[in-house]
Amino acid sequence: MPGNAPSSALSVWDLPTRLFHWLLVLLIGFLWLTGEVGGITVNMPLPGGERLFLDNMALHMLAGRAVLVLVLFRLGWGLVGSSTARFASFVRGPAAAAAYVKQVARGQLPLTVGHNPAGGLMIVALLLFLLVQAGTGLFARDDLFSEGPLAHLVSESLSGALTVVHVVMFKLLLLLVAAHLGAAVYYGVRGKNLVRPMITGRKPATLLPAGAADTVRLAPAWLAVPVLAVAAAAVWALHLL
Repeated sequence: MPGNAPSSALSVWDLPTRLFHWLLVLLIGFLWLTGEVGGITVNMPLPGGERLFLDNMALHMLAGRAVLVLVLFRLGWGLVGSSTARFASFVRGPAAAAAYVKQVARGQLPLTVGHNPAGGLMIVALLLFLLVQAGTGLFARDDLFSEGPLAHLVSESLSGALTVVHVVMFKLLLLLVAAHLGAAVYYGVRGKNLVRPMITGRKPATLLPAGAADTVRLAPAWLAVPVLAVAAAAVWALHLL
């Protein structure tokens, strides 16, 4: 099958999915730094003698818009991307996720080609949280120097309420991220490294169920370009409102 030459490992994660994953990791870390820690600024010269100055919150909002682009891209890629990236391949609902967790609690580690039922539910939860997080950030304001690009479209009281949601949701998002990391560590301790495949794109045979090669269909990487372009255009269009 194209993209999966016979070997002891199988290509299961396409490049767009892997880039999405690691870019999102970096951006969430950057959002935490700029939103919770602060103290990050950019002050650099531009042609003509002018200078580009971006303070902490300006950088935070730029990163937030980048996250929104990535989330919209992932939603689109979940419909037209590789078989392992499509929601239809891993969204199984709470009952299947609970059954999977029970198996893990009994010491079993059921093998899956892509996301397991619990991991799939976690992916959906993370995307929803990020969508709400980025969406509320568009309307948020800090009552001092900065506000989201759409804050002028709502009342001050509604903007304040959305700002509270934005702050609370980020703390809940960090809990989800911690749970996601905890699961990866647990699998690693049990001898099932799930991080390396998300770097290389390939899963060893020891992590795959029988017949896995017959189920994987990798989408061409170029297909991600128009999907990303549509996502970026949608976020850019928000500034026209």
